[in-house]
Order: sequence, then structure tokens, then C-alpha cells
Amino acid sequence: MLVRLHGHAPVIDPRVALRVIRDEAVATPRSLRAWYGLLGLLVLIGAIGAVRALFPGDKGVATTPSVEWGVLIVAYVFFAITTSGLCLASSLGTVFGIDRFRPLEKRHAILAVLCLVTAFGVIALDLHYPIRLVFGAALNPSLSSPMWWMGVFYGIYLCFLLTEVWSIFWHHERIHSIACLLSSAMAVIAPVTLGAVFGVLAARPYWTGVFTPMLTVSSALLAGTALLAVVFYVVERLHLAGYERAGVLAIPAIRSVLIVALAIVAVLIARQIIDGLTTTDPGLSAATHALISGPLGVQFVGIRLIAGLVVPLAILLLPWTRGARGVLAAGVLALVGVFVDRLSFVTAGQIAPTTAISGVVSAPYAEYTPSLVEISILVGAVGFVALLYTLAERYLDLRESEVHIGFSLPLRVGRMWSPRPAVEAFALASPAGTLVQSAEVPAGATEDPTDDQEVETPPMPSIEAVAAPEPAVADPERETDPEPQTEPQTEPEPFETADEDEVGSPVSVVEAADADGLPPGSDTAREDADGPVATPIDELPIAPPDPRAAEDAPPSAEDGA
Repeated sequence: MLVRLHGHAPVIDPRVALRVIRDEAVATPRSLRAWYGLLGLLVLIGAIGAVRALFPGDKGVATTPSVEWGVLIVAYVFFAITTSGLCLASSLGTVFGIDRFRPLEKRHAILAVLCLVTAFGVIALDLHYPIRLVFGAALNPSLSSPMWWMGVFYGIYLCFLLTEVWSIFWHHERIHSIACLLSSAMAVIAPVTLGAVFGVLAARPYWTGVFTPMLTVSSALLAGTALLAVVFYVVERLHLAGYERAGVLAIPAIRSVLIVALAIVAVLIARQIIDGLTTTDPGLSAATHALISGPLGVQFVGIRLIAGLVVPLAILLLPWTRGARGVLAAGVLALVGVFVDRLSFVTAGQIAPTTAISGVVSAPYAEYTPSLVEISILVGAVGFVALLYTLAERYLDLRESEVHIGFSLPLRVGRMWSPRPAVEAFALASPAGTLVQSAEVPAGATEDPTDDQEVETPPMPSIEAVAAPEPAVADPERETDPEPQTEPQTEPEPFETADEDEVGSPVSVVEAADADGLPPGSDTAREDADGPVATPIDELPIAPPDPRAAEDAPPSAEDGA
């Protein structure tokens, strides 16, 4: 049986496979090999930390009874919401068919799968015995627990994403359209459930509340869009597949979504701070003061608020920093800001002294510092995503697809995301970058292959205008001679030219049936039942010249020549 992968027979012989890998390694540029080496080192560090964390009874993580959720939970939340944000940003192109978001499609799907798989790996390492999670969720479900539903929804979400990736590369358009729609819906349901895991904990006043799921979804959109900003800057900078539309359409679209996401997150965080400073709940007030002026003040105020919100918004709004590099800088700062926000959120809810039901907390605040094992796992997770995506960028066809659901947005929303006039031509561009002209070329216009503008062609002159002799030049020596008396002659009917494309050669068409000025019985007056007959010019009868007119007529320009 012959197995074919994407239309090609895979290499089965190990010796042939090793030869292909060796040849590819030799052909790889030196800078890319160095990048592979750096990412491989990060993955190796993460693997060492993962093995160290799985030792039974060994204290590889720095969590305590007071702070039970550490940086590994933060990493899981970060990668999980980034997955949702990638799908939310890309759904504007895959589901609603907005053209400027169409270049995000394949790359967002690859990144979403990698981020969600990494999130599952990180949470499995934090649980120490991940096999218990599988059997516990399947054999002993807890339908009233948001955490159980979170695991179910993210598991279904991964299946939808894998189906989307499979259908887009194997060209199953119908399945791909359905998978895009389901993935986009799950991109909202999954982070809402993840936020509800924190929001229903009444023992942690800083976490509980209806605004926690809202902030989770908003942070997801911000994180996913920021990651796309970094990726598409690299695509445009290195001229990777689809860089033409990435630079003209995708990066401005990402900038617009980044501004909206930053504004929404800023409003929600401001509401959270104001609520914490004005509340009478001691637990919420203590956690808020820990963020503003306590042990978390530097990372929250300095990194989260200033570097993660204020500076990116200023970069994106100022006219002289709104280019591709500005979007890259804003994306990196926003991505770091989201991670610090999740770290501050998880930590502040545990280190502040609260009520007796939440456990014993050291006064004034509990202490938590991530261990080297936790940091190495986090570094390895980042290196894992970057390494696999680099391989996908190099060996997969990541040009945009032509399949989308095409739900229409309201008129104002559609106008807001429509391409500007300066990029109208690129909005009609094909995935390969060639311009596609949607309007038909008007009659009498031709298209210059070296220029995209339409040049109007002058109409073909009639035979009468071509055959008419130039006006005669009078001879001054014969000006005094009287003009001879000649009989008036009637001019023949003008001839019209037929279209060259229809006949194949220029012919003259005799219009009328009456032949004024022509000899009776001439062939030009013939008609059949269907209408006038097309007669070639060479077959038209010519009247004999008048000898008296030939002697006294002034010389023509042709005779002088």
C-alpha cells in the first residue's frame, strides 16, 4: 500500500530520510541555523526543568499552602487565552470575510494549535500526575464545576483547531468553513469559562466577580493580536510567503485591533483599581494596595500599566510611530504586559491577608518567588512554540486561503474595517501578490502590460477620411485663368468600416439601396433578403475620368510629389 502525504509519497527508508535531512541542513542559511540552535537550547532547558518537576516528592516548584497557584498556572492561562485571541482576531477574515484580515488565516491556525498544546503541557507539569486529570474528568465528571467545563471546552477547542488546520492544507473547503465557525465560537466560550474559574471563588475577593471573565476575554484578544503583530512584522521584513498583503493590509488591520483591545483592557483595569481602592472589603482592598504600593507595585505599575498599556497606545496613536516597526514594538510590549497582568492577577489574589476561610496568610503579605524549575519550564514553552512555528513557516504553504464563511457585518462596521483608498489595489490582490482587476475594461480601451492604468485608444478612421486627397495647392501662375465649367457631380455615400475582430479584414459596407450618382445596374445597389451586402473596396466600379476636367484641374499634392 502506498501512503501519500499531501499529494507526495513520504520517505520511508531511514537512510534516504537522513540524507534528505543532511542536505537540508547544509542548504539552510547560517543565520537560520543559529536561530534553530538558540530555540533548541531553550527547549532543552525546558525539558530539563520538566523532568525535574516530575520527580515524586521533590520540591521543584516554589508554591506554598498560602500561594498554591504559581507561574505555571500563569503560563497555562497565558497560552490558553493567546489561543483564543488568535482566533478572535482572525475570525474577522475567516468568518466575516473582511479582506484585510484574510492574510491572518493560516498563520493564526498554526499558532493557535501550538499555543494550546503548550498550555496543556504546562498544566500537566503543574499537576505532577496528569493521568489523573484524564481519568477524573472522564470517569467522575463534575457538571457544576467551571474548572471541569474549562477542560472540556478547551479539549473540544483543540479538536476544532486541528480540524481547521487539516482542512485548510488538504483543501476541504466545506469542512474548513464549518471548523472556522466552530473555532471562533469556542474562542469566546473557552476564555469565559477560564475566567469563571477565578470569578466564582468567593474566598478570593480580588478574583471574584462578573468582570473577571470579561477581562479574560479582552486580555485574550490583546495577547493574540500582539502575537500576530510580531509574526507579521517578521513576515513582511523577511519577505516570507504573502508578505505583499501582509505589509499593506495585515499590519494596518492588526494595528487597529490592537488599539481597540488596549483601550478595552485599560478601561477594565481602571475599573478594577478604582473598585479596589474604594471598597470596604478588606481582602479586595489589601490586594489592590499590594498591586499599587505593595510588593507587586513595580511589576504592575511599571510593566503592566506603563510599559504594557500606556506606551503601546502612544506608539500606535502617534502618526510618526505608526509604521511596521511601531506595531512590532507595541505588540511586544503588549504581549509582555498581558503576561505580567496575569501574573499579578494570580499572585495578588493569594498573597494578601483575607478572611479565615481563605487560609492563613503571613502578615502583611505572603511571599512567592518562582523557582528555577518553573522559569525553565516557561522558557522551554516559549522556545517550543517559536521552534515549531519557524519550521512551519519554512516548510508549509502559509499563503492565505480563499475560503471563508462570509457573514456580513453591519454597514458601519464593514466601512470601518474596509481598506483605505491607498491600498484599494492591494485589497484586490490575489494570494500570490498579482493584481486582479474586477471591473471590465470599457470599449475602446486597452491594458498596457507594463502599466496598470487604462489607456484610451483612438477610434479607427473611416475609409472616406483615409482615401480623401489632401487639399490642392493653387498654382500662382494659373490664378488668372478662368476656371472651366464642369458639370456638378454628386458625392457617393460614405463607407463605414466593419469591426476588424468580426470580419477579419477591413471591408466596406454599402448602406443604402439607392445608388445616387452611380451607373444603373451597378453591383453596389444589390441587396438580398437579409439586408445590404458587404462589397470589397477593390470590386467597386470606378467611373471613367472626364478629359476636360483632367486638363484644367489644378495639380494635386500627390502629382507634385
